[in-house]
Amino acid sequence: METMVRDRQISPVGLRPTANPPRGHLATIPKALPAHDAETVAMGQCELGKIRLEMGRFEDALGLFEQALALQPHDVESWHNRAEALTCLGRYEDALASLEQAQTLAGFATPRLLVQKAVVLIWLSRLEAALTCCNRALWLNPNHSQAWLFRGVALQRLGRSQEAHRSYRRVAQPALAAGAHSNLQRLCQDIVLSHQAS
Repeated sequence: METMVRDRQISPVGLRPTANPPRGHLATIPKALPAHDAETVAMGQCELGKIRLEMGRFEDALGLFEQALALQPHDVESWHNRAEALTCLGRYEDALASLEQAQTLAGFATPRLLVQKAVVLIWLSRLEAALTCCNRALWLNPNHSQAWLFRGVALQRLGRSQEAHRSYRRVAQPALAAGAHSNLQRLCQDIVLSHQAS
């Protein structure tokens, strides 16, 4: 919605005219807006990339994420989103490298990155590594439903159907495992049982 103000001069915010300016004094108005800093431009590129990603325009999204990283090479979110675009393009090894860069920058204690890494590892048929990522994510956040889900996928593909079923059940019926302590305890029991079985 546009608001019109007629017959009145509007000064930019921060540049208020004084009640009685000295003769010959003109308010200093900048000729152009200040240039955006690299971080702001990178954030904009990243947000545009997310939109392209949602639209299914994966190559465009990847280009925008890479532009953002050229400006801000230490931005975890851009590395994460770059990995997402690469995964959608079926470039799993590149996606894994991007996720590892994000993990290095964010610290290795980020459940979201661990779960995304598990998904890529499942695509690469590195199922034990995917299972390890899910277990680490669940150790950090025992109620992380996607970690339980992809833990189940990895276990199912490893032929460990009973364990997979227990993981799936925690996603389908979260009321079965009411608290973080309960979920963590069950995760530990699952890990112990799987080691005893092997």
